[in-house]
Amino acid sequence: MKTASYTDTRTATGGVGKYPLSTETLDFIQDQIKLLELLAGVGGSNYILKAPDGTNAGVAVIVNADKQTEVVEIHPLPVFGTSVKYLTVTTTAEDIKADAETYKEARILRVAQFTTAKGAESYDINSFANVNGKQLEAFPTNAVLAAQIKNMPQTVLTYLKDVLAEKLTAKTVQGLTQTQLDGLKTPCVLSCTASVSLFGFADYTVIVTAQGRTMVRQELIQGQDCHYVRTWNGATWGVWCQQTETAMHLDVKIVGTKVYLRHGTLGADCDIVLLRKKKRSAYRRTGGAQSYTKNKGKRQKRQPKSQYVHFKGVRLSKGTPGKWYVPKCIGVADPKTDSNLIGKELPTLCASLFYVGHGGFYRMQGSRKKIVLKSTTNSKGTCHKAYAPIGVQIARLKATGGKDSGGEIVRMKYRVSQRRTKSASGVISYGWLRSFSLE
Repeated sequence: MKTASYTDTRTATGGVGKYPLSTETLDFIQDQIKLLELLAGVGGSNYILKAPDGTNAGVAVIVNADKQTEVVEIHPLPVFGTSVKYLTVTTTAEDIKADAETYKEARILRVAQFTTAKGAESYDINSFANVNGKQLEAFPTNAVLAAQIKNMPQTVLTYLKDVLAEKLTAKTVQGLTQTQLDGLKTPCVLSCTASVSLFGFADYTVIVTAQGRTMVRQELIQGQDCHYVRTWNGATWGVWCQQTETAMHLDVKIVGTKVYLRHGTLGADCDIVLLRKKKRSAYRRTGGAQSYTKNKGKRQKRQPKSQYVHFKGVRLSKGTPGKWYVPKCIGVADPKTDSNLIGKELPTLCASLFYVGHGGFYRMQGSRKKIVLKSTTNSKGTCHKAYAPIGVQIARLKATGGKDSGGEIVRMKYRVSQRRTKSASGVISYGWLRSFSLE
């Protein structure tokens, strides 16, 4: 800091304590004060060092328009309150008269005041470090800051522990033993090579995750996305269980007229349902039993579209997870009418979509055209083959009827075409051929 020897300054003629009072001396003193003002910036950009109490003035530290730290006095009134929005600084120039001379703007006075309206130089009250939610907090003392600094290492360590607990550390390991694998109970990801052989492989990935306070889950990934899982219950490891498919994923393949399904492990509340795509009504009823009186029984038009609906409430059998099987009907919505479908496969379940309509013509549900044999000339409004969109889905059924949204729908087509045959006598005839295809 700059200093001056006011009392023991020596002159060339031997004078002691004769310090010259001049404008340069006063400027030197002002520089000393400004140096102390810069020290106030250690508390942050803007903060209120002392709030006025209505009688005594307060003190604030601001960073002004020149980006300089400045200490300003706060007028005793008004005091700080929830209605205060700004700290407004007023600058006043003061003239000095001396020796018959007037010194223009010899002094510049800057005083702050709490205000509700913005002035020429105002600072948002929320920009002050110790103003939080319209509440003026006590500026921390050196003792408080020292306590915070003392606790900082533990705070940082706790924070790092919480962050690391949410992340999995990745590491490559060679020669992992069974004992080391059993000892892995900390969340991590290990890429293992030339390690203990598990299910015929020595190269695999192990993912360890924590489940609550005591349980730990290990997932083993091998080859082409082959997963095995086991769980530590706090005392022993469980057996490895193979995870075959995503629970709500369904695979379908068609061989001739047979449809095969394959799925993963399904919950007890999951069912495999047969769907049919149909056009929904162009109207909807807006008034039900619980609606307002003025809306009851009214109909309102809606945008036409096609949608998949549960076909006759048909529920299909479940198979062994990960294995192909031919599904059969195990339940229908109306057993009195459709009990004959129980135990039947998809060709029989979809047979009612192809029927004999008015006038003895064959028709496919959802199509306006009549289906005629190839021995009959095709004309307007007729066709020789047709199909009906159907689907299979894993879904959860509601106790009151209908279903909730389930997994993805496997879209298929139930097709009717014709097979040409020739008798021994040379007579050509046509017969109906039913089949399925995937979209």
